[in-house]
Amino acid sequence: MEKNGSRNIVTNSIRLLIFLSVLATAQAQDIPAFHQKFVSFPFPMDRPWKASLGFSLTTLAQDVTEEQHLRVPCGEFHLLRKISHNSYIDGKVSFQVFQNQVSIGPRWAFPISHRMSVSLGNDVAFWFGNFNLEGFKTTGHGFQNYPNISVGYRFNKGILLTFKEEAIMNLSIKAKTGTTPVTSDYRLFGGSSFTATLEQPFYGNKSLSLGFRFIYTDFFWQTWALFETFDRNIFYPQLLVGFIF
Repeated sequence: MEKNGSRNIVTNSIRLLIFLSVLATAQAQDIPAFHQKFVSFPFPMDRPWKASLGFSLTTLAQDVTEEQHLRVPCGEFHLLRKISHNSYIDGKVSFQVFQNQVSIGPRWAFPISHRMSVSLGNDVAFWFGNFNLEGFKTTGHGFQNYPNISVGYRFNKGILLTFKEEAIMNLSIKAKTGTTPVTSDYRLFGGSSFTATLEQPFYGNKSLSLGFRFIYTDFFWQTWALFETFDRNIFYPQLLVGFIF
């Protein structure tokens, strides 16, 4: 059931993209140029590079921690590189002291009206961690894939709202304690996530990004060292804050 649901997300996203492409061609309108900085809004880039630096705060469920709800902070560095008028590369580094994730993928963005814009993308991510638990060195790494679609809307006064939906695919997960491998059996189509992000001018020539991400998956990379023993999806709410420069 959950596997089919994740596949449906990708299928419906592709169908939506085709519909929006036809709509965009028919309307042939562009969002008026404005000087606000953004990294999440799905719009063709007007400069070679864009970047933001901030943090995320994820609440881990009691089912995972077995004791209490934990809120795990993580640094976030977001970098965009323009490729052509409608395409760019989206890269992100999520960093903690003991575990990190690096993701990168292409985006194709186009406006569909004077206020709305859409993008389609696909990110490949590599996560890795190193812990010393109870005298045993525990290490882990893995690859994930995130097909995604984003829809953005521009309000007056330069306030940008973006909705992003992505499927979560577990390509590989490997971990070991000392020299002993830890077996894991996670589904390829692990789950999905939904993100709502607001971007607006902050101070000087900088902008502020505030987002909420709702993750529903059987494997979340920040919990790899807890080695969950059950096979079901868990809900992870996440707060995202970034300063765009």
